Amino acid sequence: PPPPPRRPPKKMIAYYDFFLAIHLYSVYVTGFLMLVYLFLTQGSFRTEFDFIRRIRLFLPLFYLFLLVVLFTGCLLLALKAFEIDFSVKFMYLVWLAIFALSIFLFICFKRARKNKKYQKFRLLSFFLLIFELLLLLLPFVLG
Repeated sequence: PPPPPRRPPKKMIAYYDFFLAIHLYSVYVTGFLMLVYLFLTQGSFRTEFDFIRRIRLFLPLFYLFLLVVLFTGCLLLALKAFEIDFSVKFMYLVWLAIFALSIFLFICFKRARKNKKYQKFRLLSFFLLIFELLLLLLPFVLG
């Protein structure tokens, strides 16, 4: 049989708890930012310029929190001595899917801005952001 896993020192447990709290907070904030992004893409604005400006000012914050989730996840993985089980693999796949969909949505936004066809972008962003929110909830449900 494999040897039992070593218990990390108490200081490492404190670090793990700290980074776990930051990680969960970042996941919650990312979910909230997805809802804000959904509101920004579906809301009505006075001008096309307002629509573009608000989304372009919002996206760096959204991507920042996506990266904070990845970074804290990597720190947690290192503190667990890189023990990769199904839940860790699943969370990384979900993060990768959310990130890929966000990139795709940004490309669609740039294309809509260039062609000045925002209705198709709004419809697509509605479905993609709902799907991203469901993906974000999936590790909580299955974990």
